[in-house]
Amino acid sequence: MNKSRSEIEEYEDRWILRPMRGARVIRTLWHPEHVEFETDTPFRIVVGYGAEMARGSIAEEAPSRHAIGHWARDEVEQMVSATILSPVFFKSGSLRIAFRNGWALFVSGRHPEVSAAVIFRDIPMWNRSGLVDSGEFSVVAVDRWTGRRIDAPPWPPRPSDIDTDSDDING
Repeated sequence: MNKSRSEIEEYEDRWILRPMRGARVIRTLWHPEHVEFETDTPFRIVVGYGAEMARGSIAEEAPSRHAIGHWARDEVEQMVSATILSPVFFKSGSLRIAFRNGWALFVSGRHPEVSAAVIFRDIPMWNRSGLVDSGEFSVVAVDRWTGRRIDAPPWPPRPSDIDTDSDDING
């Protein structure tokens, strides 16, 4: 499959925001309720302080996985200062963003109180409820087993002989 950097890949359980891949966090803003990671692209990642960081392991039970507040601010800024390799946003409301330096940012489905959003050009693109706006990017369905695009045929047009005066809501 020829994967385009301008497409959002949609799988049964997740979206992979390929346009975020290669972005680099260049500034971290520490707000009272959340942390905002600005990238060298129009993407911003906004997470609550309960978002977690870990190096290497992606297991939720990993002893090295801790909430952002566990580390000093300059340590967190160093952890996210690498190129984004894998921006994955789950339909369950979780996220996993892996960086080239081995660190990953997580928002777990086990902690629904932790806020998370991705913003593109000041427009919310993803939040814990799901993909809000795909912006200028096309969303392509991908088969999880083969990795190939799913190009479904278009829905057939409405038949012209349907009785539109019917009381049947299915008509």
